[in-house]
Amino acid sequence: MRRLLIIGTGGTISCGKTENGLAPAFGITELLAAAGLDGRADIVSEQLFGLDSTNMTPRHWEKLARRIVQRYDEFDGFVITHGTDTMAYAAASLSCLIQNSRKPIVFTGSMKPMTDEDSDAPKNLRDAVKFAVDERAFGVRVVFCGEIIDGRCAHKWDTDTVDPYESVNNEDYGYFWHDGKIAFGEEYSGETRFYEHLSDDVFLIKLIPGQGLYVPENTKALILESYGSGGVPDYLLDEVTKLAGKGVYVIIATQCPYGGTHLNEYEVGQYAARVCPLLETGKMTVEYAVARARWALAYSDNFEDFKRLFNDG
Repeated sequence: MRRLLIIGTGGTISCGKTENGLAPAFGITELLAAAGLDGRADIVSEQLFGLDSTNMTPRHWEKLARRIVQRYDEFDGFVITHGTDTMAYAAASLSCLIQNSRKPIVFTGSMKPMTDEDSDAPKNLRDAVKFAVDERAFGVRVVFCGEIIDGRCAHKWDTDTVDPYESVNNEDYGYFWHDGKIAFGEEYSGETRFYEHLSDDVFLIKLIPGQGLYVPENTKALILESYGSGGVPDYLLDEVTKLAGKGVYVIIATQCPYGGTHLNEYEVGQYAARVCPLLETGKMTVEYAVARARWALAYSDNFEDFKRLFNDG
């Protein structure tokens, strides 16, 4: 029988109503019981945090990754209950810290608390467990509303629907049929690699027309969320070049969820790339680009090392 470790971190799935609004109130043991998952010998549960995911930071995801690595050999898979607001950042971060995991590391949660009559929490948690115990499962995934999304591609696109996640620039890794069977994507290959750290020295700026650059002093990698296929506005090029000259790694992203960056397509991209050493996110989500930059910065000593790590994954 396959063994799972289910880790609670808080989020809407664990919330109760208070006079100040929803707040985490229930532990993972209570969530498992409410979802009908208590009493199964192959499940071990652990409460790591009890936070609204708005309060999650890279330090929490590093601690979560370390906990999984500590117990990696004990279990066949892992399920993490997490708030939806930063779940895409969490899944992206774990995808960098535990790369190409041969065991499934599954994030799930809900848009309605477990205690609500029409909550989506029981089904999401049962689906996450069902996926995680399947011997074909591997990698960091988000399981939500019947979809199985690669942790590097998840993006929350809606705050009202119970189906808030989409897989950006990539098909879903898998999904649940109406009869409960699971359709899977690719098979596992390669080897698992473990890492411990994410740098804090990454800064993201969403460009708006006419806006200047206000970059914190400690910034070592700057992600510019630009327009369309990417580029640097002429009026910002001197500032960007000066930052690069000071050793800041500049990465061009796009505000468009789909399609990705193509710096060579327009003059504003080509010219900027000629005068300044720029990287681009390509088809990465912004969430994964941030996580990838944090990880690459933590494990590189120069621009070429950073470039190789950022682009290799």
